[in-house]
Amino acid sequence: MKLGWFRGRLWAGGCVCILSLLLARSVQADSIIGTPIDWEDAHDPITAWDRLGTAATILEMDTGGEGNATDWLKITLGNDAADTVKGASADLFVGKWQPEYWVEFDFWANDLPPAVLQIRWADSAGGRVWGNTISPSGAGGWNTLRTDSFLAANWTDVSGSGGDANDFLADLNAIDWIGVYILAGATGTGEYGVDDFKLMVPEPAEYLMLASALITAFLVMRRRKLVPPPLQPVALG
Repeated sequence: MKLGWFRGRLWAGGCVCILSLLLARSVQADSIIGTPIDWEDAHDPITAWDRLGTAATILEMDTGGEGNATDWLKITLGNDAADTVKGASADLFVGKWQPEYWVEFDFWANDLPPAVLQIRWADSAGGRVWGNTISPSGAGGWNTLRTDSFLAANWTDVSGSGGDANDFLADLNAIDWIGVYILAGATGTGEYGVDDFKLMVPEPAEYLMLASALITAFLVMRRRKLVPPPLQPVALG
């Protein structure tokens, strides 16, 4: 019984060591999928981003900017004006967009945050536009923001055509553009910035932590099986 107990402990210790090494490596793993767009020469979109409407003025800032940022996209809107600034989704990622993906980007507002900020995307042939609303975290500096994951429940058909979950999946499989929608407030300068626009995937550590929890539960059950039952008193004749 002692030998079995020792083998169980040795096996458990080995599992813990292996998981620790995998977790250490996964924490450092890159969770970006595809090519980030940061308006630098190496990561410039193949086709320049453009406005969907006519309200926004777009300027690529190559020589510096707010908060010591360089190479970013400046968007200017009049009071209460709204527009979507977008680019080809293929510049960001070529492949099948999965429900667990999400978008992350850096955002800057000059003096007041916008009234509404969304990431929007579409399959142009489908005629629907999907949006995910994000709460800006302030003004006067750069902040990293993110959308919810690409699950149908997280996105709204903002085109008003009443798209459902099946429409969402069909459009996601044929996505051809993605961008930022901004509704400026009633006051302020209406100057905003976008940078480091990228598609993200979950860290491998999240999966390994789940595996670690399952292995721990297995070890607990195994240990219980290795513990001998208590000795029962024997009645003497």
